[in-house]
Amino acid sequence: MAKAWKVKATIPETSLSDLRDYHPLIARILFGRGIKDKAAAEEFLNPQYERLYSPFLFKDMEKAVRRVWEAIEKNEKIVIYGDYDADAVTANAILRQTFKYLGAAAESYIPDRFSEGYGVNLEALEKIRDSAFAKATADRQGSGIIITVDCGTNSVEAAEFCRANGIDLIITDHHEIIGPLPDAFALINSKNPNDIYPYAEITGVGVAFKLACAILKNPKSEARNPKLKTGFEKWLLDLVAIGTVADCHSLLGENRILVKYGLKVLAKTRWPGLRALVDSAGLDFSQKPPDTFTLGFILAPRLNAAGRLQHANIALNLLLEEDLGAARQQAAALEQINKKRQDLTLRVLSEAREKAVTVGDRKILVLWNEDWHRGIVGLVAGKLAEEFNKPAIVLEKGLEESLGSARTAGEFDIIASLKYAASHLVRFGGHKQAAGLTLRNENFEDFYQKILEFAEDRLPEENLEMIFQADAELEVADLRLEILDLLSALEPFGVDNPKPKFLISKLQIESLRPVGSGSKHLQLQLSLGNKTVGAIWFNGNGFAKNLKLGDTVNVIAELLRDNWNGNENFKLKIVDLYFQD
Repeated sequence: MAKAWKVKATIPETSLSDLRDYHPLIARILFGRGIKDKAAAEEFLNPQYERLYSPFLFKDMEKAVRRVWEAIEKNEKIVIYGDYDADAVTANAILRQTFKYLGAAAESYIPDRFSEGYGVNLEALEKIRDSAFAKATADRQGSGIIITVDCGTNSVEAAEFCRANGIDLIITDHHEIIGPLPDAFALINSKNPNDIYPYAEITGVGVAFKLACAILKNPKSEARNPKLKTGFEKWLLDLVAIGTVADCHSLLGENRILVKYGLKVLAKTRWPGLRALVDSAGLDFSQKPPDTFTLGFILAPRLNAAGRLQHANIALNLLLEEDLGAARQQAAALEQINKKRQDLTLRVLSEAREKAVTVGDRKILVLWNEDWHRGIVGLVAGKLAEEFNKPAIVLEKGLEESLGSARTAGEFDIIASLKYAASHLVRFGGHKQAAGLTLRNENFEDFYQKILEFAEDRLPEENLEMIFQADAELEVADLRLEILDLLSALEPFGVDNPKPKFLISKLQIESLRPVGSGSKHLQLQLSLGNKTVGAIWFNGNGFAKNLKLGDTVNVIAELLRDNWNGNENFKLKIVDLYFQD
């Protein structure tokens, strides 16, 4: 695949004067991310909890809160219905903890990935009606409410079922609308074209948090229990942060505020289940505070593993567990599930990669196999999209139908591509970055051709080029620990705010050796002028045969703080490397 190196443009004098109060390197990075004046810089660098939007900006929020409090006061059944990924599970936990705090009973229902699939299905609603809602309240025609989290926006039939059975359906979701709106009691989704909520990138867990905040703001909250303290909702922010980062959404705007404060709360979480999960993962926040890597690559995968291989109730029950001893046992079981998930992912990824190479000339990858576990096809699609720098769809081929996941690359809108091929699909849903889909096997080729047609029209060749972009070029004087302190102000890093990358030229190789499991990684010592700096290149050992001591190279790298044996050092994490001309 073609690849190129680019360094973002230097900051012009006019903008430099607007950002003159900041270190020149920070000013340049801010400018490169579209932050061009002091007001925008202050909002970015100092996100304030008080700047969160009011939950009542959602058009149906007031209506939903009134109905929830009616259900609480009449002791009606409340069922929280959510999907099985980390975004949905944390959203479910947020509402369960909120109702528990208010002394109100609520139940959860998470569909089984393997027998029920994703989203709100009628069979599940029938189960809920026949069990949780079997007895109607004496003073109401109907028997309670269902609150969806991270799903429901496109569940038109589900909404009709609820109305026909006297159940009020409150949908909280963030997915794209792909058809007519459901006739639900309330629809709380920032992507609803009829809504006025000002931030479209909020996640499923973010919307659930907004509902929790709105419920707690009601004066009935304090009247129900005078001992309740204001500010309880802040203890939910650790769950919000995990779900937001897990769903790979923008970390600008409101999500940035939620994640920044969520990381602070996670460091002192009050939930025994999260404490046990942190311990089982070998984390120690007294030594290293949590960051978005902790959320996205350590905690979220463990929560996701339950729904991928067994049932997401395992993860939800852990988050709701009140006894630390029991939570530790559950976390240990989840750790084993995650290890199995890791092994399975490696096998399927290897097989999928072989197939992908044979169709590498196509602008979008569509792969299927009867032996690929549907619980991990989303992970594999994401890894292929990153590795091949093109959208990927990976499916488990069943006897009659195939279920799978789609992941995008770059700015390609994956949900738009599925809409284009919708006539060949049984169902689909998601958002621009990721989606799920089901198709009948006999429609596979027609679906594939339609997707390729869309990609051919909307995905220019230049967009398939692997671009390594640096925020700036660093000199030898910049390679010091103080630069890391400056860069920490840009955290939390994630989608739309990646960790800064820098071009460093004319480094001489002083030493290199393979390290890590299977010797996949490469550890180097590099010198620039009279300064020597350590470096790590993950999965870089395959390039080692091209390197020798004394070579002069240029690198694009991230900057790391290395605390080996109690000594604090500066280190490079190499993203790409090429020889100095």
